[in-house]
This record gives sequence, C-alpha cells and structure tokens, in this order.
Amino acid sequence: MDMERKETDKMTVEEARKQQGMSRREVSEWLEIPYRTLTNWENGGVRSCPHYIEKLIVEKILQGK
Repeated sequence: MDMERKETDKMTVEEARKQQGMSRREVSEWLEIPYRTLTNWENGGVRSCPHYIEKLIVEKILQGK
C-alpha cells in the first residue's frame, strides 16, 4: 500500500471536504447524501458513517468532480 493511500484511509469526510474547499451542501448534493446525514456524520451524531463508506467518500471527494 502506498503512502497516499494510507493517508486517505485515515482522513475523514470532513477533512477531505475542507481540503477540497467544498461545503457540506455541495458534497451532499453531488454525492446524493442527505444533508442531515452528512452533518450527523461530521458532528458525531447518533449515527456515524461506516468506515468502508467513509473511505469511498473520501476517495471520491479527493478525486474531484
């Protein structure tokens, strides 16, 4: 596994989103994730994003639109 891959494995959706200069609204609309769900994931709400889903979302955000 290369170093870049290890870094994205540790990155959160919020970190990736901010790194790309995207708002929660932009990410939720782009990836068709309910805004409230994304907000709950980022704020540590009742439900958290499953790790395997978070990895996929982070990779998608970092690849860009």
